[in-house]
Amino acid sequence: MSAGLVWLATFLLLPLAGLPLLSHVAFRQLPLTSRAILAGGAGAVLVSFCMTAFALLGAPWSLAAVLLAAALLSWILRRTIRDAPPPPLRRGSRGAAVLVASVLAAAAVGAALLATAAGAASSPDLIFFWGPKAQQYALARTVDARFLAEPLLRYMHPYYPPLVTNLDAWASMAAGRMVWTAATLVFPLLLAALALALPGVLRTSLPKSAAASASALVVCALAYFGIEADIGGNGEMPLLFFESLAAALLLSPVCAGAGGQLLAGILLAGAACAKVEGLPFVLCAVILFFWARPGARPVRAVLLRLFFPTVISLALWFTFGATRHLFRGYAEGGRFLDVHPEHAGIVLRAVASTLASTGYGLPYLIPLACLMLAAARLTRRAAIPLGAAAGLIGFFFFTYLHRSEDPSLWISWSAARVFSPLAMLFTLAATCARDSDAASEQRTAAASRH
Repeated sequence: MSAGLVWLATFLLLPLAGLPLLSHVAFRQLPLTSRAILAGGAGAVLVSFCMTAFALLGAPWSLAAVLLAAALLSWILRRTIRDAPPPPLRRGSRGAAVLVASVLAAAAVGAALLATAAGAASSPDLIFFWGPKAQQYALARTVDARFLAEPLLRYMHPYYPPLVTNLDAWASMAAGRMVWTAATLVFPLLLAALALALPGVLRTSLPKSAAASASALVVCALAYFGIEADIGGNGEMPLLFFESLAAALLLSPVCAGAGGQLLAGILLAGAACAKVEGLPFVLCAVILFFWARPGARPVRAVLLRLFFPTVISLALWFTFGATRHLFRGYAEGGRFLDVHPEHAGIVLRAVASTLASTGYGLPYLIPLACLMLAAARLTRRAAIPLGAAAGLIGFFFFTYLHRSEDPSLWISWSAARVFSPLAMLFTLAATCARDSDAASEQRTAAASRH
């Protein structure tokens, strides 16, 4: 077997780490395919967490030890869940809408695979810092503090969250080297996983045709963004994978119970540990969860399940940075309030121009049009994706205003990537219509009776 296949096949071990948690009866309502992929997502977060913990303790990484530690942690988390089994979903007919949506999603994944394999979607950031850090971590079998402390390598952002580099290093250890082509193929691989998992999660609160259609729109939009913005090999697709599944779970009746809340919290931690902008997404989503779903009680326990995984994961990473005298938080943004409001017009024009040049803005406009069509029937649940979208927009504009020089060039090559979650969030918000909420409430009531 080639090194590239071994590198990618290593990711098939991640569901083993999440299996103890996802095998709980609290998740029986989810289809088997969705549960398997969610187990992989939870396993990825737990494996990365254990790798950071090993690095902090000075213990070298090994595939078996890290996987075993992550599986043990997954089992411990499972023991905290006391949910009763939810009622199974009624089987829906596979109509024409489901078939068309499935074909479109498959075509989008195929297009992403072809573009990535041809090098058309490969990210230069993979060469500049994601890949070199992962390669060095694999050689050192730990987070290499000496490498990160090198002054000439400060452009590699040593403070950046660890999940993507940890997992790439994990795969590189299995393959015996960093396989750069395989790293770019994580983009279509995770897109395919999302295409398989998202319909099952949305199916818990939507009819089968609506769940399939919404999922297809999300997958098609993200595939288009990924190809246009060259995200093959960087942290964008892992971030989108965790954000999409976490947001869908927060809208689902599955999140009425402790198990669903804990799983959503782990996926939110994955988003926060994938890229810096994952943290504002987590903060907005968790805060608005309580407003959108006022029945979530007790508040302290729900907050612990949703937010503590992010807190402990980032605290562990920043503790490592502080003890190795590398960083004490997110850096390079300048002083928090050192902004340049005189650039507001420039930022608005540059962002609008960049988004409009990405397929004439259609990947944003089509989900936004779906949202507008459903606007009159939207309910409180829509506050979760819409609030997260508003929070991200505010965060990105605030970030762009931190540069003293003209930020237009920076925006031209970054805006299409960083604003890509909006398509997913607009689509999920459009599913929060009054008729779908009624079905969701019926399922939640049935689950509570059991």
